[in-house]
Amino acid sequence: MVEREPAEVPASIALPEPTGDAEIATDTPVTHEAIEGDQSLTSSRPWRAPEYLNQTSQLGWNEAAFAVPKGLETQVNFWVDIYSKYTTDQGVLHDSEYIDLVYEVLDFTYISSRADLNGFQKERMKIKMVKDAKKRVIDMLKRFETVTDATTLPENEKKAWDYFTKIEGKKKFKEATSNSRLRFQLGQRDRIVQGVFFSGRYLEEFEKIFKDAGLPIELTRLVFVESSFNVLARSKVGASGLWQIMRYTGKPYMMINDAIDKRNHPTEATKLAAKLLRNNYQMLQAWPLAVTGYNHGPSGVLKLTKLYKSRELGDLTQNNGSKKRLGFASRNFYASFLAILEVEKNAPKYFGTVQWSNPLGASDLVLPKPLTYTKLLEWFDGDDHKAQIFNPHITSLTRKGKKTLPKGAVISVPQNKEGEVREALAQPEIVRKKGQKAASSNDL
Repeated sequence: MVEREPAEVPASIALPEPTGDAEIATDTPVTHEAIEGDQSLTSSRPWRAPEYLNQTSQLGWNEAAFAVPKGLETQVNFWVDIYSKYTTDQGVLHDSEYIDLVYEVLDFTYISSRADLNGFQKERMKIKMVKDAKKRVIDMLKRFETVTDATTLPENEKKAWDYFTKIEGKKKFKEATSNSRLRFQLGQRDRIVQGVFFSGRYLEEFEKIFKDAGLPIELTRLVFVESSFNVLARSKVGASGLWQIMRYTGKPYMMINDAIDKRNHPTEATKLAAKLLRNNYQMLQAWPLAVTGYNHGPSGVLKLTKLYKSRELGDLTQNNGSKKRLGFASRNFYASFLAILEVEKNAPKYFGTVQWSNPLGASDLVLPKPLTYTKLLEWFDGDDHKAQIFNPHITSLTRKGKKTLPKGAVISVPQNKEGEVREALAQPEIVRKKGQKAASSNDL
């Protein structure tokens, strides 16, 4: 996934690019968190190819609405490779500005397979492997500064040298060694295959929500970019849920209180994402800009179009001033979205046989009275993880027994338990424990 930059953040306060010596960078991502979903909860079914034609009534749609804009071809190709070629045990060391300048492909398979190492030890070994590779590249680039005869270079360095012959600037080699330029990207092939499976639980409903909102259904595939359909996804910057919605984005829509966080409810989050994307389009009048605004903030994107006098995303991602303001994540967000459209649409070409999950088989019920999480767990036979997959919107405070689910909140239970749950909820007994405080449904 592309690193998350908070949605709704103006360009003037967008997250800065890292600075410093790439050789000693310590924030290199070398692993992805596991996709939570528990494949054993649902059986598989044949994958269905998306059908994107005949959407003329949808906002901003035509057959070329999501064609690759001029200037983004190289970025899209890079992300297609990340999603379809390299696994999460592989990655590429590349230049963040000249994204197709790949110095090395690293393979962590041996480290990952070692049974004698714990997760922390594997992580440290992978980070060291990346640091060592960065040092090799930095040393190579420093040598390039004094090269007078390229024919003397080793074969493995000639490709990089040939690429730099097309780049102007007296300090081009030195600039390429900076931390903001020398970057490691982990592959995602196996993660995307897994995401395709879990998408079967949600995509049909998401497509209906977007159709009803008058939006192109291609936009539902942003979930692959944001979370790979990890229903329990949480980011280090505070984005949450399948759509990775920031807390300050969800709060004005009354989505969050101590007991419930609707950013993590698949249906509620999708409805909000549709609303945000529609608002972005109404402000920016082009899907490349509107989708970029989902990551960078629409007001920030609008400001860039005025400041640099262009509404072409390809121009904004190439201009030295605007691309710096966008940062790596935002200037690659739309390209990664187009790449996932290509990869998912042609999944058998890239992955062979793929499967969809069947829907979870959940029934949503509105609580007629407060409910403890302990009681909810009874309908999942005490399986907390299963209850989480069905109810990712229930907060940790509630799961720990410190809050009670309020009257009016929605819970999801297995369909085969619906009758039992309805009968239990109809009983008059008080279910709130002494000392527990129910969050008000007015807060939702």
